[in-house]
Amino acid sequence: MSSVPGSNDAEDTMDHLTKTQLEELGAQDTGGIHVSLFMPTHRSGSGTEADPLAWKNLLVGVATALTDKGLRKAEIDELLAPAWALHEDGRAWQYMSEGLAVFLRPGWHREFRVPVGLPELAAVGDHFVISPLLPVISGDGGFLLLTISQRQIRLLDGTRDRVTNMDLGEIPVSLRDVSAPREPRAETMTRSLSGGPSGAAVFFGHGGTDDDFKTDEVRRFLQLVGKGLHDILAELDLPMVVVGLDKMLGIYREVRTYPHVVGDVRQNPDQLSDEKLHAAAWPVIAEHLSTVKRRAIEGLAQLQGTGRASTDAEEIGAAAATGRVETLFVDPHCWGRAAADSPAIIELGQAAEYLSCEQLDLAAVGTLAGGGQVHTVEDADLPGGSQIAAVFRY
Repeated sequence: MSSVPGSNDAEDTMDHLTKTQLEELGAQDTGGIHVSLFMPTHRSGSGTEADPLAWKNLLVGVATALTDKGLRKAEIDELLAPAWALHEDGRAWQYMSEGLAVFLRPGWHREFRVPVGLPELAAVGDHFVISPLLPVISGDGGFLLLTISQRQIRLLDGTRDRVTNMDLGEIPVSLRDVSAPREPRAETMTRSLSGGPSGAAVFFGHGGTDDDFKTDEVRRFLQLVGKGLHDILAELDLPMVVVGLDKMLGIYREVRTYPHVVGDVRQNPDQLSDEKLHAAAWPVIAEHLSTVKRRAIEGLAQLQGTGRASTDAEEIGAAAATGRVETLFVDPHCWGRAAADSPAIIELGQAAEYLSCEQLDLAAVGTLAGGGQVHTVEDADLPGGSQIAAVFRY
């Protein structure tokens, strides 16, 4: 599996797909055959045993399609070798997420486990297909959950259904990891009172209190945590929820560097199971996502008829290619609906039932390349039930 900052190889159940990575996939223009593979997968249960067989069947179908295109067996074997290696990796199939996406071209491949369901299909052509993965980077597919307490720091991947631990690497995970041994304060003096019982020592304190000392330690601890998270999460823009008690949340708010914190939960995370953590965090994330998407759709509606918005796929595609698209709205289920009624092995540019999906895909590639935003929305939420809509910069 492809590794990402904070990942723990096969033991991570999700590889974060970043917007930058998706842009790079869409921008592949080195020529030659490109193969895009998508499949729904299972985290647990009998599905983990059935998934490798479904993957094998998909690869066999791709090999047949490549043979029909005139590729020699040696070329096909070399191209598909990373995908077959994954098929043989029994451990990898025990640590899947909701979907698997693999991209292959001669001498290059990438693999992603993602927290969204994907259609079962393969696309063969001169470029990659990326739109089935758009829910991941449009905010529909994941979030981060950070728990902070003196006892334990945890970073978790979140989806609509669950949260899963991420590896924190060298980040200190408890206050004990960074606490220095207590030394007597210089300003604290002692002397014996001869009149005291048995010459007992009496302490005279001047300066900071124990609470001040502990607060300074906690601040230093959370600064180190914040710096470490910045290094791990530098390329991510997923929304984050922070869980902790009021004092810890207040100090972390002063030192945090991750810019996409959308809310917090004021509870002791040490007393919450993963299920309860998810139940506490998801309403915060759901409200944030709903607000962002609602405002974007309202903006689209307000611009209808002004020349700054469109639901015409050809117009949008042309605008995206020249960097005019500011915000793109796409139906994420286009490929899945088409694949349900036709073979799952697609030769790009040849199948009429997929042409609208290809238009949508190219518009997304152009929008991302031009620095635009992409939202995945149900077609019922778009004007006229369209599969695609856009707001133009000018």
